[in-house]
Amino acid sequence: MRLFMPDTTAGIAQSPATPEAPLTWNILCVDDEESVVKALRRLLRQGPYKVFPALSGAEGLKIMAEQNIDLVISDMRMPEMSGADFLTEVATQHPNCIRILLTGYSDMDSTIKAVNDGQIHRYIQKPWNNEDLLLILEQSLERVRLERENKRLLVQVEAQNKQLQGMNEQLEEKVNQRTEQIRMALAKLEKANLQVRDNLNSTIRTFYNLISLNPHLGGSAAVKTGELCKLFCLKLGVDKAKIREIQLAGLLAELGLLGQPAELLSKPIELMTPEELTRFKSHPISAHVALAPATGLSGVAEIIRHQYEQLDGSGFPDKLTKEQIPLGSKILAVSRDYIYAVEGKLKKTRTSSQGAIELLIMGAGRAYDGELVDLLPALVSRLTSEQALSDNEHIISLEKLVPGMLLTRSLLNQNEIMLLPEGHVFTEETIKRLKAFEETERTPLELYVIDRSKAP
Repeated sequence: MRLFMPDTTAGIAQSPATPEAPLTWNILCVDDEESVVKALRRLLRQGPYKVFPALSGAEGLKIMAEQNIDLVISDMRMPEMSGADFLTEVATQHPNCIRILLTGYSDMDSTIKAVNDGQIHRYIQKPWNNEDLLLILEQSLERVRLERENKRLLVQVEAQNKQLQGMNEQLEEKVNQRTEQIRMALAKLEKANLQVRDNLNSTIRTFYNLISLNPHLGGSAAVKTGELCKLFCLKLGVDKAKIREIQLAGLLAELGLLGQPAELLSKPIELMTPEELTRFKSHPISAHVALAPATGLSGVAEIIRHQYEQLDGSGFPDKLTKEQIPLGSKILAVSRDYIYAVEGKLKKTRTSSQGAIELLIMGAGRAYDGELVDLLPALVSRLTSEQALSDNEHIISLEKLVPGMLLTRSLLNQNEIMLLPEGHVFTEETIKRLKAFEETERTPLELYVIDRSKAP
């Protein structure tokens, strides 16, 4: 039976005039055993919580009709009304309320029913660990606060856009698109973070899909980076568990870039301003935070966090030295920038495989581990998903175009209509037609090519 995990970003309404989180969260504890309710009450007394006890589902529903409850903790096995039936009623009558289920190891069938019918957000097995329970409450309620604040900000942005509509319709459209992109990325990321701790594979697939759906990131580069990380590990004799961890770090290395401005993500690194580069290189911190709830990915999060450290201790974010930087982070740095180079993310033009290797050699001993860079030429030939250019890509004007050159990116006009496809080999005839087009349109053409005219 498939578990349905609800998206808590839907249905949580909050007035834009009250962005601050409440000083006290209202929590309803429902269990037919009074000792359990008292234990929960004692535990929560130390936090910013007001606890409402109930010894049955009916009593709990009555309290919720009279009080604004933020979060419900309910036992599974109760007479008259089970925890599953109770939480189903809560989901229907109070869809904005966070729902947590307490269940025993033998209650899995009932738990699955509660997940699907009651749409619970988390379930906790008895006996619980006090620290884990408090952490789950803190994370769940902090997520509610952030979602409410996000809705408030969205309302504010929309109001400002309406004021600008008469002045600049085009600008309003771009802002709306950007706002929607942020909302969707944050909603998907928040939904992924709500996956249960032991559903590790599902969490990994979710994060990867988020990267794949972003038009400026894409899953192809992530897969190539992960594959190259794995090849390094196999060459170095890394143990099997660590190989998977480092490969996953390569797959999710760009997770923290979700939500960054499209203008930043579409710009090659060499063209970024110092401020943009600082913002770009902060993405491992965002990824580290996003992966924190997934305890099974803590090692992956740590590798991603330190991918921009420098061997001399001048890197980001923790200024680790060569001996302190995790092996996985060193492997990720080399793998990531090789893929960036051949895909045109480091420079405005793409490089060949050999050109990418030469770039990394220039940074060996400072940005990259020299021993890993030495292994790179033998490994990239084994990349099953890699299709690097045969030579370095160049940007030229039409005046410098000669027959025999290979077009490496499709040539589009100002209306995004394709003039020539990627892979076209220029002839005298096509050059003549392009010159006529350029003269008619009076728009200089910028061509990405490989010079094959001098090839033997």
